[in-house]
Amino acid sequence: MTRSQESPQPDAVDMPDLSGKLYYTIGEVSELTGVKPHVLRYWESEFPGLKPRKDRGGSRRYRKRDIEAIFTIKSLLYEEGYRIAGARQVLEQRRKPQVEQKDPKQMAMPFEQLDRGEQLAQIRQELAEVMDILRDTAPAPRAKKAKKAKG
Repeated sequence: MTRSQESPQPDAVDMPDLSGKLYYTIGEVSELTGVKPHVLRYWESEFPGLKPRKDRGGSRRYRKRDIEAIFTIKSLLYEEGYRIAGARQVLEQRRKPQVEQKDPKQMAMPFEQLDRGEQLAQIRQELAEVMDILRDTAPAPRAKKAKKAKG
């Protein structure tokens, strides 16, 4: 058996149906996940991606994505044998590809291939295009009210 057959991947963990509510209390999440509340609070300090909202009274309100993160963390720690630091690294690596998926045209300015004058000309051209876009989308200026003369 391979390692992936021995333990389920964190994303494939059997999750309960979370479609009934938007927010869950820490007690409800503890029951759903099998993780004690004090452990959930500790994980919040160790894993930056786990940030439940807090209501006016300071009570934690977990969303579906928070609960999914808890199941993933639980799987990494308890089933796959990672320690806190290792699990944190795995989660960061999983998030990096999402961050790096930018539009390749957005930053396509080959400055190193141009001399200084060409670089400045290209920057001016890009700025002129941005100004044109802003002019086209800017609201019309409002007419100023005339001030009354004292007298």
